[in-house]
Amino acid sequence: LALMSHLLQLGANVDGRASFGGTAMGSTFNDEELPSGNIGSEGVRLLLSWGASFFPEEGRSREGVVSSARRYGQRVLADLLESELGGRRCEITNLSAQPELNGKT
Repeated sequence: LALMSHLLQLGANVDGRASFGGTAMGSTFNDEELPSGNIGSEGVRLLLSWGASFFPEEGRSREGVVSSARRYGQRVLADLLESELGGRRCEITNLSAQPELNGKT
């Protein structure tokens, strides 16, 4: 997880493809890892927070992986993928420059 975070901070492409054509996100949810319970939600959350596409590989869908995660008892992972933002960071746009409001509730 620390290595993945460091590589992303250095500019690694979060949706970059390996020689076999898969992405980090797609490889995480292969048919062998999901049933084994070896998928950590922290790594998935990190990838999503850096803007990873959910499942750019053909034949994969967010809904299908959520369903499989629930079937194999991966509740935390399914909840993360099913949430509206899915672990993504938010960007504030059109923020007015009113420094007198900073720190006020």
